[in-house]
Amino acid sequence: MINLTYIWHDCFLLESDEATVLFDYYRDGDASSPIAEPEFLTALRADKPLYIVVSHHHKDHFTRQIFGWKHIVGEVHYILSRDTEKSIRHLLRPDSMYRGVKPDSEQVTVLRPGESYSDGRLTVRAFGSTDIGNSYIVEIEGNRIFHAGDLNAWIWKDESTPNEVAAAIRDFMKVLETVRGECGERIDLAMFPVDSRIGRDYWEGAARFVRFFDVGVFVPMHFCLADNAGQMIERVSDARSFSRYANPDRGIYVALQTPYEKLALSSVGTAE
Repeated sequence: MINLTYIWHDCFLLESDEATVLFDYYRDGDASSPIAEPEFLTALRADKPLYIVVSHHHKDHFTRQIFGWKHIVGEVHYILSRDTEKSIRHLLRPDSMYRGVKPDSEQVTVLRPGESYSDGRLTVRAFGSTDIGNSYIVEIEGNRIFHAGDLNAWIWKDESTPNEVAAAIRDFMKVLETVRGECGERIDLAMFPVDSRIGRDYWEGAARFVRFFDVGVFVPMHFCLADNAGQMIERVSDARSFSRYANPDRGIYVALQTPYEKLALSSVGTAE
């Protein structure tokens, strides 16, 4: 059994029988303060390791707060992109004079696109992005799970030239081809940006993704960058407008939009 809990924006908590994986945490969507400790920390099982996966160091995907959790959750592993490592290099150097909270070196793995981490419980493969950092395939208990980070066809059609649009699509498809070449067409669960801030045809990246792969369950993300409550409602509504981008021949589409809303995967690529 795999359980997926939506935390906020691009952050999800993935729980299996053997491990817990946290993707791109930067704040708890249910907390009154951005720096408050997230609610889920108190509910994590002490006998299961926690893997904290960071796609890149942008402030809506990463916070140094995660390094203070090593004394709360027991066994913890940090899987970071190269740009994230560079942004916190003073925390990671053994000879650093920094006296704040920092991870132990043996807890940290840095992955560049094309590299992977595996320890018998799970395998994490890093791929490129059309922004910075990584996208990831996580293989755990027979499930193949994709977290896009900021990988998308970032096509600002209302502002871009036809050549710029073509280049954005070309760069996006090149990453998808690399993922499929190394991991195959099947993706049991995908977390992927559907962000209407970019304007017309904001859904094109998602539409191409679900037709390029055999996606079992698709969960949109990256729709929380809004200036006010009304705009947030609009962003969420756009992200869950599945008819615009869903593959009618394959897949289940689920919009987790409220912090701590859960999705249970009863078997590979099947939602309950």
